[in-house]
Amino acid sequence: MKISYADILTLSRLFITPVLIFTILKEYYYISAFLVVVTVFTDWLDGIAARKFENVTSYGKLLDPAVDKIFTISVLTAFVEKHMISSFAVFFIVAREFLVTWFRSVMVNKGIVIPASYLGKVKTTLQLAAIFILSLNYIFIGNIVLWFSILVAYISAADYLKLFFKEKAWT
Repeated sequence: MKISYADILTLSRLFITPVLIFTILKEYYYISAFLVVVTVFTDWLDGIAARKFENVTSYGKLLDPAVDKIFTISVLTAFVEKHMISSFAVFFIVAREFLVTWFRSVMVNKGIVIPASYLGKVKTTLQLAAIFILSLNYIFIGNIVLWFSILVAYISAADYLKLFFKEKAWT
């Protein structure tokens, strides 16, 4: 198995995550914000690299969203530990991610591939914005953006659920 540039960028996010957690816990806010920007940039860049170098791989397609989820959940957990956000927010985010992943997996097994939706991309953008804002210690505004992202997340999850029932994917 050959590792592509895109996979290296994806894995870099995995290695940045514990450093980011450390900077959050130690209240190095500007460093935290910088690391969030680097992480978002590498997430954007890995997709471009995969397409440009024609290195879109099946394991890369699985690795990228897994690393994204590890990043998001880990960083949000650090904010919970710092009492910056509610553990309920993390619960709602994790529950939605697992349910949507399950819906999509069941449907893929039925031969139905569901690309990421527009609302799913909006949800991700809002979550990353909330993480950035929180990493700068703007707790009130960060929480507003985070809870708005949760609202959008569940609206987009409802779209997946409708398609799941429309396709009778449980059969």
